[in-house]
Order: sequence, then C-alpha cells, then structure tokens
Amino acid sequence: MAPRDDELAHWTRDAYCEVPQGKAGQRLDTFLARTFPYRSRTRWAVLVRTGRIRVNDSTARPGRGLQSGDRIEYVHDPRPEPQISRAFRVIHEDPWLLAVRKPANLPVHPAGRYFRNTLLWMLLEQRGEPMDATALRIVHRLDRETSGLILFGKGREAASLLARQFENREVRKQYLAIVHGLPRRDRFVVDAPIGPDRASTIRNAMTVLPEGQPARTSFRVVRRGPEHALLIARPQTGRLHQIRVHLRHTGHPIIGDKIYGLDPALFLRFVTDTLSPQDRRRLLWRRQALHAWKLSFHHPDDGRPVKLRAPVGSSWLNLASRLGL
Repeated sequence: MAPRDDELAHWTRDAYCEVPQGKAGQRLDTFLARTFPYRSRTRWAVLVRTGRIRVNDSTARPGRGLQSGDRIEYVHDPRPEPQISRAFRVIHEDPWLLAVRKPANLPVHPAGRYFRNTLLWMLLEQRGEPMDATALRIVHRLDRETSGLILFGKGREAASLLARQFENREVRKQYLAIVHGLPRRDRFVVDAPIGPDRASTIRNAMTVLPEGQPARTSFRVVRRGPEHALLIARPQTGRLHQIRVHLRHTGHPIIGDKIYGLDPALFLRFVTDTLSPQDRRRLLWRRQALHAWKLSFHHPDDGRPVKLRAPVGSSWLNLASRLGL
C-alpha cells in the first residue's frame, strides 16, 4: 500500500488508517462508523468480529478502546467483485444535494462482496473525492436490482435535513412495478405490518407479521395485460423491502423478484449461480421489475418544493411490450 499523504488513508479495497490524537478513547466500531459512514456501526462491528478489521496487526473486539497512533487495517475479501452496471446518470445537482438515476444491478453502498463496484464509490471516483472524506452522504437506499431515483445529501447538514423528511414521511415516493396476475381492483391499499421472516433461510428476508412494524402502501393499476399488470406504488412508510413484501402478500409478486417472487428457492440458486434455463423463463426478466420513478420533497436550503423523475429504460419498455402492457 502506498504511504499516506493526509491524516487518514483513503479507505480502498486494501487500506489502513491511524487513529489521530483527537480520536483516542473511542470504541473501534464507533470510530469506523464516524470515519467511514458508508457502513453503519453494526455492520462495522460484524467485520471486526469476523477478523476483517485488525488493530496493530491483531484481531480485536468492536468495543476495543483506541489509542492515538493505533493502526487499523481493513483486510479485503479476496474474491473478485461481481460485475455491475455502470450506466448511472445525474438527474439533478446543486450545492445541497445530488439526485442520480441508478441502473439495476448496482449496489448503492459497499457491503458484502461489493466495494468498488458500487454507486457511491463510482460517484466519488468520478468527482475525485476520497471515501473517508467525502461530502456525499446517502439519505435513503434502493435495492441492488431496483432502478431509479436515489438522493444524496452534500454535507452533514443537508443529509440530516433530507433524512429527517424521509423519517417523518414527508417525502412522496412513487415506484413502477410489473407484477404477476391481475389485481381485482384498480386502486387498493395494503396496510400490513412487516418484520423479519424467521422461517426463511434468506438473510434479511421480511414478511407480513402481526407483531411487525406498521407498513402501508397504496397501489394503482396503470395497465393490464393478458396475465400481468403495471402498477404505481406509493409507500407511505419506509420498511425494508416494503413494496415487494406487500405485493407478494396480495398474491401479485413482482416479476423477476427472486426473494419474494414465485419461489424463494430461486434466490438461493441465483446466489450460487445455478439458475437453470427453466428458472430464467419462470422469472421472465433478469431483474426485479421495480423502478423508483418519482420523488417529491422540500429543498434542504430554502424549503421550496422539489419534484424529480427518472424515466424507465429501453429494457423495461421492451418487457412491458412483450407482456402486452
């Protein structure tokens, strides 16, 4: 690794940093989350426990207290990163925020096997900003296979003001989804709590649970084909995988969804790269047909209304045409 020029090394695939004098006494996981905010403290703690983070060439505990001059090293996953789509496009930018149209098959932030092959990394690379000193901050998230609009705040204040609007349900979000089957009504609302699916073998899988967190989504059918429908989804809460879980709950899962679609076993075969030609035909599309279409919110600077839209791509239009939509 090249020697550092600045106080903190740029956190790349293999990297290290040294604890500056003003950070002595912090917990290891807290220091990592504050210095490299693209992961939460919980996720950094997992990496510490699995030995991916070393302090002074030794494994450590997440709660270890740090001293000035401690050398913290990130040990990368030796497997190559999966291939991704790089066709992102900036929709809007001003001194306070950045709005990007994310393609499908692109994770937003580093996690698991993805580090450089993420939207955040590519944006920083394009702008010449280091990962550990960036002004860009993620204020909400999209699944890797979901395309469409995603917002970044420029600096702590802007990100905090935007994130607060999401938390207070002041942001109006509209998604497009293509689903299996034909809903009975053109307009309907799913008001069903969501929580972790303890019966699933898939980590982070969610399901409708009486004891889950409140979740509410309104839907409107835009087009009906012979066997499929195009819907607008308006989530009024922000639970993990909310739209996907609610549509499965109605009996109309999203086309291409490998977790909440026709058969959850498809996801396990997908992650092990063992999908058969028959599996791919059942999925109908290589990705889940969910697109973050519109966002309406108040500008963090002066509170003026902002309305943004990201059109769907040609492959989406081709799928809709093929399904008679």
